[in-house]
Amino acid sequence: MVKAARTRQCTVAATSPPRTAHERMKPLLTATLLAALAPGAAAAPLTCLGDTRPMVVDHQMPYAQVRVGQRSGYFVLDFGATVSSITPSGFAAPGAPTPVPGTADRYDGFDFFGPWGRVQLALQGQAPATSRVRQAGVIGTDFLASHIYTLDYRAGRLHRAAPQGFCTDATLAAAGFRALSTRDHYAETPQRLSCPLAGGPPNCVNVPTVPLRIGPLQTGAQLDTGYDDGRRPYSLNINAALFEALQRQKVPMKPRPDIALQLSTCVPGLSETVEAWQLAARLPFGLQDTAGATLAVPSRQVTLFVKRTPPAARACGGIGTWSQPAAQLGASFVARGALVVDPFSQRVWLRPR
Repeated sequence: MVKAARTRQCTVAATSPPRTAHERMKPLLTATLLAALAPGAAAAPLTCLGDTRPMVVDHQMPYAQVRVGQRSGYFVLDFGATVSSITPSGFAAPGAPTPVPGTADRYDGFDFFGPWGRVQLALQGQAPATSRVRQAGVIGTDFLASHIYTLDYRAGRLHRAAPQGFCTDATLAAAGFRALSTRDHYAETPQRLSCPLAGGPPNCVNVPTVPLRIGPLQTGAQLDTGYDDGRRPYSLNINAALFEALQRQKVPMKPRPDIALQLSTCVPGLSETVEAWQLAARLPFGLQDTAGATLAVPSRQVTLFVKRTPPAARACGGIGTWSQPAAQLGASFVARGALVVDPFSQRVWLRPR
């Protein structure tokens, strides 16, 4: 289990989205275009998805090139992180950008789909090992929630759009996407968050959270595009409250002590033990769309990692600190197709393949 280097999940504060120069083209919807965009087809992207940039996928994690001052590096597009960060060691020669004089975390000349001006980036000392790119930072939802982003893993494309002129529901559905609600847990402004799974304000974290069915239970699961579960595809972290609910419902699962984990926390020198369990192969399992239908996963081996956050690490945040049942999905749930994350309509659209 590899995760993008990130700071802890932080509760959100009311801020205004950065200024961007961004205009949308109206969608052109024709029968020919719809045919070309049938699920799995290799075709030009829908123009209504907005501006396009290359996206590199490494260890299931999506990367985009970002310019900071006079330096460029690859940043993970991490919807499971609420605070964007920079990893100086991830920049190639001649080295990393320097912060604004007199500060440790302010940087001028941040350019991601255009200039953002001066931004705040938390410092991350190291990043996980990668094979194709060097991780120079993380773009979290403090940046991503100001636009609609489409991550096309198969085509290696990243799109950004404003809500005006974005694809209609009919256009996305015709292209093979299914809508899932993120209501109350992800939005363009903190005022629209009630985050019942996190216990409500002031505990809200702006992370897309979608309905999940595990056997007879329904809960919410955070979409974490920075969580590489490539070694155990279709893995999810769950908190103690969800694990206990599964036990009460006698959901069939077996312990896997051979793959249990020992993870570091945001507290230096403090780690947490993460138990591993495997769900029964024929157990009903999957994400639920807005129509109530289940998007079943193509694997019969779904692994649960139970997070029991130590009391001394509760300040680190995350689902392990929540009293309500909740989960966090590995990247394999979305990394085989395409994902649209729309904070304005409070939905994500998933095309599994």
